[in-house]
Amino acid sequence: MSGERRERAAQELQEAADGFIGALRLAQGMDETAFARLREAIIEAGSAWEAEDYLPKRVVNILVGMFSWIDSASYLYDGDEAAAIKRAAMNVETLIFERVVPAR
Repeated sequence: MSGERRERAAQELQEAADGFIGALRLAQGMDETAFARLREAIIEAGSAWEAEDYLPKRVVNILVGMFSWIDSASYLYDGDEAAAIKRAAMNVETLIFERVVPAR
């Protein structure tokens, strides 16, 4: 896997996370398009480093707090919107463990 592809994957992961979580924190609600972008970025990051024994610190730092950042943003909302955001947090956590840090 090329270093250029990994760099693009890391950059896209950061931008997708910032876009989705930023919109939540700015009270713009659950943006399905931004969420889809984030899911794809997580999958691509997993693919970019699948043959490696470790992830770079930059990628780990993005992934580590993602569940808590999304989940905590759900408390800014009520009802169905809050529930959808909590489901998104769980979905992201599952995706990270399935696609980026699978058991070896």
